[in-house]
Amino acid sequence: MQDFGLPPGQVYTPEIRFVDIDAAGIVNNATYFNYFEQSRIAFFEPLLGRKWDWNSAGMVVARHEIDYRAPILFLDEIRIITWIEHIGAKSMIAGYEVYKYDREKWLLAANAKTVLVSYNHNEGRPAPWSQDLVKAAKDFGFGRPDI
Repeated sequence: MQDFGLPPGQVYTPEIRFVDIDAAGIVNNATYFNYFEQSRIAFFEPLLGRKWDWNSAGMVVARHEIDYRAPILFLDEIRIITWIEHIGAKSMIAGYEVYKYDREKWLLAANAKTVLVSYNHNEGRPAPWSQDLVKAAKDFGFGRPDI
């Protein structure tokens, strides 16, 4: 398995399911956002060293943007690289690159960003990020990794 020389939590390998494919035989554009959600979970849990309490220290998506560069097919092998671009008091920007294995090399299939807002679901309102998360993110580092 290709890990791009990065920590395991930073490289996510989604399972492409038949339901992910559209009538044209490619991964539907909306499915990418499900993959990004899973890649964020895979990224944050090892970063914090524990399971995340999503009720009191959750997050909601405020914005997505994506550039599609190459179609992904049902049997393609793909990897998603995830990182944090920036973290503020109550929001952060997550970045992603989606690679597919094609003709003996990894090809960039999409790149994207998500703006996330810290949200306390128990109280029903935005809240500051936990100090544990901010410290872990700063210790890990910001920006696109060198691959």
